Amino acid sequence: MKYFPIALLFLVLLSPDFAYPQQELDPAAKSFSKIEMSPGISDVTFLSSSGKKWKMRVSFPQNIRQAEKNTLIIALHWAGGYGTYSGFADCLAFPGFKSMEAIVVAPEGEGQLWSSENNITKIRTIVAQAVKHWKVDPERVAVSGYSNGGNGSWYFAEHLPGLFSAAIPMASAYKAEGKISIPLYVVHGGKDELFPLSRTQQWVDLAKKEGSEITLVVNNALSHFEGCAYTEELKKAGQWLRKIWEN
Repeated sequence: MKYFPIALLFLVLLSPDFAYPQQELDPAAKSFSKIEMSPGISDVTFLSSSGKKWKMRVSFPQNIRQAEKNTLIIALHWAGGYGTYSGFADCLAFPGFKSMEAIVVAPEGEGQLWSSENNITKIRTIVAQAVKHWKVDPERVAVSGYSNGGNGSWYFAEHLPGLFSAAIPMASAYKAEGKISIPLYVVHGGKDELFPLSRTQQWVDLAKKEGSEITLVVNNALSHFEGCAYTEELKKAGQWLRKIWEN
């Protein structure tokens, strides 16, 4: 019996749990794993890998529990402080993409440009964790946005094409540095007083000359400071996106 403690210790040392202790999920993965995927709209606070708190408003489609693979749209809000993302989501992004039956995520930009290091990390984290925890098809992830968010959509399309399969910028003004490898559907108002149509048209033409695949749609009745009025145009953009994903 005096050898029993030694034998027990030997067995413990050989056990898989001791030899290969389970690694704890990082804060981002852990917070995403706790998000309930229920149909409807949810306000979510999640963590970065370093533990920083981020906020987003999420719309899960009615078929979220039945779908084998889900689609994902990242919707970037216009310029504004904390809380802007929720109003943008409710009046434009969610109704505009409702028929897509996609997961639509409107993150908070925290008063920064979407091209800031913080927001780039945020968007990367959302997409990576959505693919891992929400059964999102990585080949069917799109980015859209309005004004500041529209420019952000251009930025991500140009600099992170491996993350997205398509982009839908609205009311934007962005000069690409070269060819963009994913298709874009650009929506602009003919009465836009902040980003004149002539400038956006010029930069779209330059990007197309570089080989970018861009569809430019102009609604001559719309101005810049009525973003919620772009809902019908966003619905049309959704039809275009559906065809992109089906091909």
